[in-house]
Amino acid sequence: MEQEIKMLEEIKAGLDERSKEYKSVVDAQGKLVKQAEDLSTAVTELQKKGATIEEMQGEIKELKAKTGRIKGQAQQVISVSQLISDTIAEQKANFAAVMDGSKFTPVKMETKAVGPILSTNLGGTTGNYLSYLDWRPGMEPIGQFHFRDMVRTIQSETDFVRFPRANTPIGEGSFGRTAEGSTKPQVDRDYTMIDLTLQTFAGYAIVSRQSLRNIVFLQSWLPTSMMDQLADQEDTTFANTLVSAATGSTTAPTGFTGAPELLIAYIANLIKAKYRPNGIAVASDVWQRLLVFQPGRSTTPVAGVPYSNPFVVTVDTNGTVRVLGIPVYPVNWLPPTRIIIGDWTKAAIVQSEGLTMRQSDSHAEIFTSNEIAFLLERTENLAIFRPDAFITTTIS
Repeated sequence: MEQEIKMLEEIKAGLDERSKEYKSVVDAQGKLVKQAEDLSTAVTELQKKGATIEEMQGEIKELKAKTGRIKGQAQQVISVSQLISDTIAEQKANFAAVMDGSKFTPVKMETKAVGPILSTNLGGTTGNYLSYLDWRPGMEPIGQFHFRDMVRTIQSETDFVRFPRANTPIGEGSFGRTAEGSTKPQVDRDYTMIDLTLQTFAGYAIVSRQSLRNIVFLQSWLPTSMMDQLADQEDTTFANTLVSAATGSTTAPTGFTGAPELLIAYIANLIKAKYRPNGIAVASDVWQRLLVFQPGRSTTPVAGVPYSNPFVVTVDTNGTVRVLGIPVYPVNWLPPTRIIIGDWTKAAIVQSEGLTMRQSDSHAEIFTSNEIAFLLERTENLAIFRPDAFITTTIS
Protein backbone atom coordinates (compact mmCIF):
# COMPACT_ATOMS: atom_id res chain seq x y z
CA MET A 1 0.00 0.00 0.00
CA GLU A 2 2.92 2.37 0.73
CA GLN A 3 4.22 1.84 -2.82
CA GLU A 4 0.89 2.83 -4.36
CA ILE A 5 0.77 5.95 -2.23
CA LYS A 6 4.33 6.89 -3.19
CA MET A 7 3.56 6.38 -6.87
CA LEU A 8 0.46 8.58 -6.64
CA GLU A 9 2.51 11.26 -4.90
CA GLU A 10 5.07 11.18 -7.74
CA ILE A 11 2.29 11.48 -10.32
CA LYS A 12 0.90 14.45 -8.45
CA ALA A 13 4.33 16.10 -8.25
CA GLY A 14 4.83 15.57 -11.98
CA LEU A 15 1.46 17.07 -12.72
CA ASP A 16 2.23 20.07 -10.52
CA GLU A 17 5.56 20.61 -12.35
CA ARG A 18 3.95 20.23 -15.78
CA SER A 19 1.25 22.64 -14.70
CA LYS A 20 3.95 25.26 -13.97
CA GLU A 21 5.47 24.72 -17.40
CA TYR A 22 2.06 25.01 -18.98
CA LYS A 23 1.43 28.30 -17.25
CA SER A 24 4.83 29.77 -18.30
CA VAL A 25 4.22 28.80 -21.92
CA VAL A 26 0.81 30.43 -21.90
CA ASP A 27 2.33 33.60 -20.43
CA ALA A 28 5.07 33.69 -23.11
CA GLN A 29 2.52 33.19 -25.83
CA GLY A 30 0.53 36.13 -24.50
CA LYS A 31 3.60 38.36 -24.57
CA LEU A 32 4.29 37.43 -28.22
CA VAL A 33 0.76 38.29 -29.21
CA LYS A 34 1.09 41.63 -27.44
CA GLN A 35 4.37 42.44 -29.22
CA ALA A 36 2.85 41.62 -32.60
CA GLU A 37 -0.10 43.87 -31.90
CA ASP A 38 2.22 46.72 -30.85
CA LEU A 39 4.32 46.39 -34.07
CA SER A 40 1.19 46.36 -36.21
CA THR A 41 -0.12 49.45 -34.49
CA ALA A 42 3.25 51.26 -34.93
CA VAL A 43 3.45 50.45 -38.66
CA THR A 44 -0.12 51.69 -39.18
CA GLU A 45 0.69 55.00 -37.49
CA LEU A 46 3.84 55.50 -39.58
CA GLN A 47 1.91 54.85 -42.78
CA LYS A 48 -0.62 57.47 -41.83
CA LYS A 49 2.22 59.96 -41.31
CA GLY A 50 3.73 59.13 -44.77
CA ALA A 51 6.98 57.74 -43.38
CA THR A 52 9.50 56.09 -45.73
CA ILE A 53 10.47 52.43 -45.54
CA GLU A 54 13.77 53.33 -43.93
CA GLU A 55 11.98 55.39 -41.26
CA MET A 56 9.56 52.53 -40.58
CA GLN A 57 12.45 50.05 -40.28
CA GLY A 58 14.13 52.34 -37.81
CA GLU A 59 10.99 52.61 -35.67
CA ILE A 60 10.57 48.80 -35.69
CA LYS A 61 14.21 48.28 -34.59
CA GLU A 62 13.74 50.78 -31.78
CA LEU A 63 10.50 49.01 -30.66
CA LYS A 64 12.25 45.62 -30.69
CA ALA A 65 15.03 47.02 -28.57
CA LYS A 66 12.48 48.12 -25.94
CA THR A 67 10.44 44.87 -25.83
CA GLY A 68 13.11 42.27 -26.58
CA ARG A 69 13.70 40.15 -29.62
CA ILE A 70 10.81 38.12 -30.98
CA LYS A 71 11.48 34.40 -30.74
CA GLY A 72 11.52 32.66 -34.01
CA GLN A 73 9.22 29.88 -32.80
CA ALA A 74 6.78 29.79 -29.84
CA GLN A 75 6.78 26.78 -27.63
CA GLN A 76 3.80 24.51 -28.14
CA VAL A 77 1.12 24.73 -25.42
CA ILE A 78 0.60 21.32 -23.87
CA SER A 79 -2.92 20.48 -22.66
CA VAL A 80 -3.66 19.10 -19.18
CA SER A 81 -4.80 15.77 -20.66
CA GLN A 82 -1.45 15.51 -22.48
CA LEU A 83 0.36 16.26 -19.23
CA ILE A 84 -1.51 13.44 -17.47
CA SER A 85 -0.82 11.05 -20.37
CA ASP A 86 2.91 11.88 -20.37
CA THR A 87 3.17 11.48 -16.62
CA ILE A 88 1.49 8.04 -16.71
CA ALA A 89 3.88 6.99 -19.49
CA GLU A 90 6.84 8.06 -17.38
CA GLN A 91 5.47 6.02 -14.46
CA LYS A 92 4.98 2.91 -16.61
CA ALA A 93 7.44 0.85 -14.57
CA ASN A 94 5.73 1.72 -11.31
CA PHE A 95 2.34 0.72 -12.69
CA ALA A 96 3.74 -2.60 -13.85
CA ALA A 97 5.11 -3.26 -10.37
CA VAL A 98 1.73 -2.54 -8.83
CA MET A 99 0.01 -4.99 -11.20
CA ASP A 100 2.49 -7.69 -10.22
CA GLY A 101 0.57 -9.97 -7.83
CA SER A 102 3.63 -10.53 -5.64
CA LYS A 103 3.93 -6.79 -4.95
CA PHE A 104 0.28 -5.75 -5.05
CA THR A 105 -1.66 -5.77 -1.74
CA PRO A 106 -5.41 -5.43 -2.33
CA VAL A 107 -7.45 -3.15 -0.06
CA LYS A 108 -9.53 -5.15 2.44
CA MET A 109 -13.16 -4.11 3.13
CA GLU A 110 -14.48 -4.42 6.71
CA THR A 111 -18.06 -5.77 6.90
CA LYS A 112 -20.50 -6.87 9.65
CA ALA A 113 -23.62 -8.98 9.77
CA VAL A 114 -26.70 -7.10 8.51
CA GLY A 115 -29.86 -7.20 10.67
CA PRO A 116 -33.37 -5.71 10.61
CA ILE A 117 -34.10 -2.20 11.91
CA LEU A 118 -35.74 -2.61 15.31
CA SER A 119 -37.18 -0.16 17.82
CA THR A 120 -33.97 -0.52 19.81
CA ASN A 121 -32.15 1.22 16.97
CA LEU A 122 -33.87 4.45 17.97
CA GLY A 123 -31.53 4.80 20.92
CA GLY A 124 -32.12 5.99 24.45
CA THR A 125 -33.57 3.98 27.31
CA THR A 126 -37.20 4.54 26.36
CA GLY A 127 -36.87 6.14 22.93
CA ASN A 128 -38.08 9.57 21.93
CA TYR A 129 -40.38 8.49 19.13
CA LEU A 130 -43.68 7.99 20.93
CA SER A 131 -47.27 8.16 19.76
CA TYR A 132 -50.25 8.68 22.08
CA LEU A 133 -53.85 7.85 21.34
CA ASP A 134 -56.40 10.61 21.66
CA TRP A 135 -58.86 10.62 24.53
CA ARG A 136 -60.87 7.43 25.01
CA PRO A 137 -63.63 6.95 27.63
CA GLY A 138 -61.90 3.90 29.05
CA MET A 139 -58.81 5.84 30.08
CA GLU A 140 -60.56 7.15 33.21
CA PRO A 141 -63.69 6.05 35.10
CA ILE A 142 -66.45 8.43 34.00
CA GLY A 143 -70.13 8.29 33.15
CA GLN A 144 -71.69 7.75 36.59
CA PHE A 145 -75.18 9.02 37.38
CA HIS A 146 -74.84 12.59 38.67
CA PHE A 147 -76.90 14.68 41.07
CA ARG A 148 -77.47 17.12 38.22
CA ASP A 149 -79.35 14.34 36.38
CA MET A 150 -81.98 14.34 39.14
CA VAL A 151 -82.96 18.02 39.12
CA ARG A 152 -83.56 20.81 36.65
CA THR A 153 -81.37 23.89 36.11
CA ILE A 154 -82.59 27.48 36.45
CA GLN A 155 -80.64 30.41 35.01
CA SER A 156 -80.19 33.52 37.15
CA GLU A 157 -79.03 36.98 36.09
CA THR A 158 -77.23 37.62 39.38
CA ASP A 159 -75.40 35.67 42.08
CA PHE A 160 -77.93 36.67 44.76
CA VAL A 161 -81.29 34.90 44.57
CA ARG A 162 -84.39 35.13 46.78
CA PHE A 163 -87.46 32.90 46.58
CA PRO A 164 -90.53 32.38 48.82
CA ARG A 165 -91.22 29.18 50.73
CA ALA A 166 -94.66 28.57 52.23
CA ASN A 167 -94.70 28.02 55.98
CA THR A 168 -95.99 24.84 57.59
CA PRO A 169 -98.82 25.22 58.27
CA ILE A 170 -99.21 27.66 55.43
CA GLY A 171 -101.52 30.05 57.33
CA GLU A 172 -104.73 30.51 59.29
CA GLY A 173 -108.31 30.05 58.22
CA SER A 174 -109.88 27.59 55.85
CA PHE A 175 -112.36 27.38 53.05
CA GLY A 176 -115.86 26.17 53.86
CA ARG A 177 -119.47 26.19 52.78
CA THR A 178 -121.51 29.20 53.75
CA ALA A 179 -125.20 29.83 53.79
CA GLU A 180 -126.74 32.45 51.62
CA GLY A 181 -126.10 35.89 52.94
CA SER A 182 -123.49 34.67 55.47
CA THR A 183 -119.99 36.04 55.82
CA LYS A 184 -117.42 34.02 53.93
CA PRO A 185 -114.45 32.53 55.84
CA GLN A 186 -111.18 34.42 55.67
CA VAL A 187 -107.87 32.71 54.98
CA ASP A 188 -104.32 33.99 54.85
CA ARG A 189 -100.95 32.71 53.69
CA ASP A 190 -97.56 33.00 55.38
CA TYR A 191 -94.27 32.71 53.52
CA THR A 192 -90.61 32.87 54.39
CA MET A 193 -88.19 34.45 51.95
CA ILE A 194 -85.15 32.27 51.32
CA ASP A 195 -81.86 33.88 50.30
CA LEU A 196 -79.50 31.88 48.14
CA THR A 197 -75.99 33.01 47.22
CA LEU A 198 -74.53 31.41 44.14
CA GLN A 199 -70.92 30.34 44.49
CA THR A 200 -68.26 29.34 42.02
CA PHE A 201 -67.25 25.74 41.61
CA ALA A 202 -63.80 26.00 40.12
CA GLY A 203 -60.49 24.25 39.71
CA TYR A 204 -57.43 24.61 37.53
CA ALA A 205 -54.62 22.46 36.20
CA ILE A 206 -51.17 23.58 35.06
CA VAL A 207 -49.65 21.86 32.04
CA SER A 208 -46.36 22.47 30.26
CA ARG A 209 -46.48 23.51 26.63
CA GLN A 210 -44.11 20.69 25.75
CA SER A 211 -46.45 18.05 27.14
CA LEU A 212 -49.34 19.56 25.17
CA ARG A 213 -47.28 19.31 21.99
CA ASN A 214 -46.01 15.80 22.58
CA ILE A 215 -48.95 14.13 24.38
CA VAL A 216 -51.79 14.63 21.97
CA PHE A 217 -54.55 13.18 24.14
CA LEU A 218 -53.98 15.86 26.81
CA GLN A 219 -55.69 18.41 24.59
CA SER A 220 -58.96 16.47 24.68
CA TRP A 221 -58.45 14.66 27.99
CA LEU A 222 -58.07 17.71 30.20
CA PRO A 223 -61.50 19.26 29.50
CA THR A 224 -63.26 15.88 29.75
CA SER A 225 -61.51 14.82 32.93
CA MET A 226 -61.86 18.21 34.63
CA MET A 227 -65.58 18.41 33.77
CA ASP A 228 -66.15 14.96 35.25
CA GLN A 229 -64.22 15.91 38.39
CA LEU A 230 -66.27 19.11 38.74
CA ALA A 231 -69.49 17.05 38.44
CA ASP A 232 -68.19 14.68 41.13
CA GLN A 233 -67.67 17.62 43.47
CA GLU A 234 -71.15 18.91 42.68
CA ASP A 235 -72.58 15.48 43.52
CA THR A 236 -70.95 15.38 46.95
CA THR A 237 -71.70 19.00 47.84
CA PHE A 238 -75.32 19.06 46.69
CA ALA A 239 -76.09 15.64 48.17
CA ASN A 240 -74.74 16.73 51.55
CA THR A 241 -76.81 19.92 51.32
CA LEU A 242 -79.97 17.99 50.54
CA VAL A 243 -79.37 15.37 53.23
CA SER A 244 -78.95 18.15 55.81
CA ALA A 245 -82.08 20.00 54.65
CA ALA A 246 -84.54 17.10 54.09
CA THR A 247 -87.35 16.96 56.66
CA GLY A 248 -89.65 14.34 55.14
CA SER A 249 -91.01 11.73 57.56
CA THR A 250 -89.12 8.44 57.95
CA THR A 251 -91.87 6.83 60.00
CA ALA A 252 -92.63 3.25 58.93
CA PRO A 253 -95.19 0.72 60.21
CA THR A 254 -94.03 -1.86 62.73
CA GLY A 255 -92.43 -4.86 61.03
CA PHE A 256 -91.27 -2.95 57.95
CA THR A 257 -87.55 -3.90 57.96
CA GLY A 258 -86.67 -4.92 54.40
CA ALA A 259 -85.68 -2.44 51.70
CA PRO A 260 -88.85 -2.88 49.60
CA GLU A 261 -91.11 -2.45 52.64
CA LEU A 262 -89.31 0.69 53.87
CA LEU A 263 -89.30 2.31 50.45
CA ILE A 264 -93.04 1.70 50.12
CA ALA A 265 -93.55 3.33 53.53
CA TYR A 266 -91.55 6.41 52.54
CA ILE A 267 -93.46 6.74 49.29
CA ALA A 268 -96.65 6.70 51.31
CA ASN A 269 -95.34 9.41 53.64
CA LEU A 270 -94.56 11.71 50.71
CA ILE A 271 -97.99 11.13 49.23
CA LYS A 272 -99.50 12.08 52.58
CA ALA A 273 -97.51 15.35 52.45
CA LYS A 274 -99.03 16.16 49.02
CA TYR A 275 -95.92 15.25 46.97
CA ARG A 276 -95.34 12.93 44.07
CA PRO A 277 -92.02 11.10 44.53
CA ASN A 278 -90.37 10.61 41.15
CA GLY A 279 -86.91 9.26 41.97
CA ILE A 280 -85.00 7.27 44.56
CA ALA A 281 -81.24 7.75 44.85
CA VAL A 282 -79.58 4.96 46.82
CA ALA A 283 -76.06 3.86 47.67
CA SER A 284 -75.03 0.91 45.51
CA ASP A 285 -75.15 -1.59 48.39
CA VAL A 286 -78.78 -0.62 49.13
CA TRP A 287 -79.59 -1.21 45.45
CA GLN A 288 -77.96 -4.62 45.78
CA ARG A 289 -79.96 -5.54 48.90
CA LEU A 290 -83.12 -4.50 47.14
CA LEU A 291 -82.48 -6.93 44.29
CA VAL A 292 -81.66 -9.90 46.55
CA PHE A 293 -84.51 -9.31 48.96
CA GLN A 294 -85.74 -12.30 50.97
CA PRO A 295 -88.95 -12.01 53.01
CA GLY A 296 -88.31 -11.92 56.75
CA ARG A 297 -84.67 -10.95 56.36
CA SER A 298 -83.24 -7.45 56.58
CA THR A 299 -79.49 -7.76 56.15
CA THR A 300 -77.77 -11.15 56.10
CA PRO A 301 -78.99 -13.44 53.29
CA VAL A 302 -80.53 -16.72 54.38
CA ALA A 303 -79.00 -19.76 52.67
CA GLY A 304 -81.42 -21.75 50.56
CA VAL A 305 -84.13 -19.10 50.60
CA PRO A 306 -84.85 -17.75 47.11
CA TYR A 307 -84.94 -14.06 46.32
CA SER A 308 -88.53 -12.96 46.30
CA ASN A 309 -89.19 -9.29 45.70
CA PRO A 310 -92.86 -8.34 45.95
CA PHE A 311 -94.61 -7.57 42.69
CA VAL A 312 -94.28 -3.82 43.41
CA VAL A 313 -90.52 -4.10 42.66
CA THR A 314 -89.74 -4.59 38.97
CA VAL A 315 -86.71 -4.62 36.70
CA ASP A 316 -87.13 -3.52 33.09
CA THR A 317 -85.16 -4.72 30.07
CA ASN A 318 -82.59 -1.95 30.59
CA GLY A 319 -81.86 -3.09 34.13
CA THR A 320 -83.62 -0.16 35.79
CA VAL A 321 -85.14 -1.14 39.13
CA ARG A 322 -88.47 0.44 39.96
CA VAL A 323 -90.55 0.49 43.10
CA LEU A 324 -94.18 1.19 42.26
CA GLY A 325 -92.94 2.57 38.96
CA ILE A 326 -90.51 5.02 40.62
CA PRO A 327 -86.95 4.48 39.28
CA VAL A 328 -84.19 3.56 41.72
CA TYR A 329 -80.81 5.07 40.83
CA PRO A 330 -77.67 3.49 42.30
CA VAL A 331 -75.16 6.32 42.81
CA ASN A 332 -71.62 6.66 44.12
CA TRP A 333 -72.13 10.03 45.82
CA LEU A 334 -74.06 8.74 48.81
CA PRO A 335 -72.37 7.00 51.75
CA PRO A 336 -73.12 3.29 52.32
CA THR A 337 -76.74 2.47 53.25
CA ARG A 338 -77.88 6.09 52.59
CA ILE A 339 -80.97 6.82 50.47
CA ILE A 340 -82.78 9.96 49.29
CA ILE A 341 -86.35 9.63 48.06
CA GLY A 342 -88.45 12.59 47.09
CA ASP A 343 -90.21 14.80 44.64
CA TRP A 344 -87.16 16.10 42.76
CA THR A 345 -89.15 18.88 41.10
CA LYS A 346 -89.01 20.65 44.47
CA ALA A 347 -85.29 21.38 44.10
CA ALA A 348 -83.21 22.95 41.35
CA ILE A 349 -79.65 24.01 40.57
CA VAL A 350 -79.59 27.77 40.08
CA GLN A 351 -76.65 29.09 38.10
CA SER A 352 -75.62 32.54 36.93
CA GLU A 353 -72.71 31.36 34.82
CA GLY A 354 -72.60 28.10 32.94
CA LEU A 355 -69.66 25.81 32.50
CA THR A 356 -66.63 27.81 31.34
CA MET A 357 -63.18 26.55 30.33
CA ARG A 358 -60.39 29.11 30.09
CA GLN A 359 -56.65 28.91 29.59
CA SER A 360 -53.85 31.37 30.23
CA ASP A 361 -50.08 31.56 30.62
CA SER A 362 -50.27 34.60 32.90
CA HIS A 363 -50.91 32.77 36.18
CA ALA A 364 -48.17 33.21 38.82
CA GLU A 365 -44.76 32.26 37.42
CA ILE A 366 -45.95 29.92 34.68
CA PHE A 367 -45.22 32.54 32.00
CA THR A 368 -41.50 32.17 32.67
CA SER A 369 -41.69 28.38 33.05
CA ASN A 370 -43.50 27.95 29.70
CA GLU A 371 -46.67 26.43 31.15
CA ILE A 372 -50.40 26.94 30.68
CA ALA A 373 -53.15 27.02 33.32
CA PHE A 374 -56.52 25.47 32.42
CA LEU A 375 -59.40 26.81 34.54
CA LEU A 376 -62.85 25.21 34.67
CA GLU A 377 -65.67 26.83 36.63
CA ARG A 378 -69.40 27.23 37.04
CA THR A 379 -71.25 29.65 39.35
CA GLU A 380 -74.20 27.92 41.02
CA ASN A 381 -75.95 26.66 44.13
CA LEU A 382 -78.76 24.30 45.10
CA ALA A 383 -82.19 25.77 45.75
CA ILE A 384 -84.42 23.51 47.87
CA PHE A 385 -87.94 24.85 47.55
CA ARG A 386 -89.55 22.23 49.83
CA PRO A 387 -87.30 20.40 52.31
CA ASP A 388 -90.25 18.23 53.39
CA ALA A 389 -90.49 16.90 49.82
CA PHE A 390 -87.41 14.76 50.49
CA ILE A 391 -86.83 11.85 52.84
CA THR A 392 -83.34 10.63 53.66
CA THR A 393 -82.32 7.79 55.94
CA THR A 394 -80.23 4.64 56.00
CA ILE A 395 -81.34 1.12 55.13
CA SER A 396 -79.05 -1.57 56.52
